[in-house]
Amino acid sequence: MIPAPALTVLLEAAGLLSDAGGYVLAYGSHATGTHQPTSDLDLLYTGDHPLDDADLSALTAAVVAIHHRHGLDLDEEVPYPVKLYATGHEVDQAAALAGFKPSWGTAPPTVRETWFLSTDAFRLRLVFNVLTSPHVFLGGNVTAYHQQVRCAERSAAALAQSLIAHGGPPTLQEAWAALWRAPDGRTGKDYLGYLVAPHLLSVLTRGLTDHQVPVAPRRQLSR
Repeated sequence: MIPAPALTVLLEAAGLLSDAGGYVLAYGSHATGTHQPTSDLDLLYTGDHPLDDADLSALTAAVVAIHHRHGLDLDEEVPYPVKLYATGHEVDQAAALAGFKPSWGTAPPTVRETWFLSTDAFRLRLVFNVLTSPHVFLGGNVTAYHQQVRCAERSAAALAQSLIAHGGPPTLQEAWAALWRAPDGRTGKDYLGYLVAPHLLSVLTRGLTDHQVPVAPRRQLSR
């Protein structure tokens, strides 16, 4: 159950959605219930049309105002103009793995620097991560939301298979490991951004089935 202060914050964030064709998601610690009293609020707004500079600045200012009003920290490692809003077309691109095409078949590089975190490819990777990580649907076009999440789950299965060396039908464990940890040991924000392992299993179970990728029998884990 979401504590009352967090519920208030999420409802205020939901009230900022102005495009009936889009929707708004909260992700990160407020979606998993692991937030602290001052944890920042991670939000993604979508809509039918691009926002001009004035509208994007107004949305950013309104989100920042929620943080100030409730004493929340601001996390601007990824700039708000990059992470806060995406058009439906951009979400479709993200769900179809457009952000991974330059590094398809290899563990994608991640650079925790502003120049990289502001690129179009990273922006699409971030949106893909939001769709396939724990999140809370706060309102808007539920049909578009379900379609894009389902596409992203199928794509997660395809991405995992591309990262598995043998190229055959992956086991669920192999698919999970491919998305959770890079061969060089990178995880979390230094890799694909996944922070909640059980949810990723759920995503891949649906994605592998929906993608019609044969899943090899589970291997008995060694004791």
